[in-house]
Amino acid sequence: MTPARAGSGRVPARADVARSAFARALPAFLADTPAHAAGPSRPVQEAPPARARLWGNSHFRQAACIAFVFLLVTLASIVCGQKVIEAVLVSHVKEQVNAEISNQSVGGGLNSANRLSLLLEHQAMRIGRRERATLVLDAAGKVQYGTPATLAAALCPDALPCSGWRRAHVSSPDGRSEWLGRGITLQDGGLLLIAYDVLPMMDRMYPVPLTAGVSIFAVLLISLGTGLYFSMYGVRRIDRIRVAMQTYARNNPDTRIPVNQRGQDEFDLLGKDINNALARINQLMEEVRNATNHIAHELRTPLTRLQHRLSTASENTTDAAALHEIALAEEEAAQIQRLFSAVMRISEIESGRCAHDFSAIDVAALLRDLVDYYQWQADERHIELRVDHAPDCAINGDRALLLQALVNLMDNAFKYAPAGATLTLVARRRNGACELGVGDEGPGIDPAMRLQVVQRFRRLVRDRNVPGHGLGLSLVQAVAQLHEGELLLLDHHEPAAAAATEAVRPRGLLAVLRLPPADLRT
Repeated sequence: MTPARAGSGRVPARADVARSAFARALPAFLADTPAHAAGPSRPVQEAPPARARLWGNSHFRQAACIAFVFLLVTLASIVCGQKVIEAVLVSHVKEQVNAEISNQSVGGGLNSANRLSLLLEHQAMRIGRRERATLVLDAAGKVQYGTPATLAAALCPDALPCSGWRRAHVSSPDGRSEWLGRGITLQDGGLLLIAYDVLPMMDRMYPVPLTAGVSIFAVLLISLGTGLYFSMYGVRRIDRIRVAMQTYARNNPDTRIPVNQRGQDEFDLLGKDINNALARINQLMEEVRNATNHIAHELRTPLTRLQHRLSTASENTTDAAALHEIALAEEEAAQIQRLFSAVMRISEIESGRCAHDFSAIDVAALLRDLVDYYQWQADERHIELRVDHAPDCAINGDRALLLQALVNLMDNAFKYAPAGATLTLVARRRNGACELGVGDEGPGIDPAMRLQVVQRFRRLVRDRNVPGHGLGLSLVQAVAQLHEGELLLLDHHEPAAAAATEAVRPRGLLAVLRLPPADLRT
């Protein structure tokens, strides 16, 4: 913290020189700038990569949800298909078994085990296929015909009689089998058992739903991949629209959305509509600029003539009352001129039409110039000027515009700071940005009102005796935005500390331009 207190009495010669140079420079800041003057374009913040925002794309989310539903349906179809095929196969086997039993009952083969065995041997119905088996047992459980007793033990583990439908898994050296059969009790107490090994048939039928499911899943993957491709394609086209709109918003009025003239899809139609809207906006803005320039020319000329006539009138009269009224009229005309110049200046800065040259700024020299210029005013009101400059605060920008913004902040600080207060010029590095501004010990601004005071013609003080039109902070904010920064209105002192010493130290206001440092600007 470097104090810069001036002594009492006459203003130092250095301050005279600085103030005169400053006075010559200020009209250039407030003078009109040609409408075609524009500074270098600033880099446009690119949209995030398409893949990083893929899941944020509504079309892809819909495609993914549909794919997930179809996947569940496919899995359910495979399971249900296997169950249906198994049920059909079992039903077919049961029909075959019932048909064979009916054939044997017609010939009287179900009367006794011996007779049935003879009939089966006579009909030569021995097991010719591995998946079919016939077994005849007598009343004592002895095998009269058919396969070994392992089949009977598997299907009829309990003692005879063994009737009804039976199903069992059998493991043997030849492999696994699953028998489905029906046992019929003969009239002499014997047993007829006809069974089929359904496992080979099941093995042959199971791949059918599985193959169908795999095919559907492959189609699903292809559909999902196609949807992914077109979703990313749509994201890229939307990104181009967003980047074009961001570029246009950053004072590049000639920016247009690239459109495929041969295509007529929804993106091309949207791009054409937006381009037409941008062209219309440019046309309307140009009409407004022309009207504003015309009004400025038409108003300044009569105002200038009015001031000249008032000046001539004051020279040609000796009436004290008339001279007083003429002086008041001249001051009113000058205020109108300043008001109009300030409004025009804000509009030019906000639109980027003002001439500006971004370069490295010597922050320390900038603050010294401000101190030298305002030192005489501080001496008159016994105000101490201090400089809080951090050496690591380096910025690139337009020196004239930043100086004009700081002048507005200093004028506000002097306007509301009490006599004997301390004004601090701040240049510091904080949270990755450089803050350049002024802190005072005035009443401060309520946090709820800080968004309103930067609006044009917005004044918190209703007293018309306090000079100003409510445009100072609006201009400062426009300068900050032109430098890709922002205007922050903060408490100069902590509320608790200010409240504890309210009688001697009000909260105050710290108004700073938060700007990107020179090492981060491109």
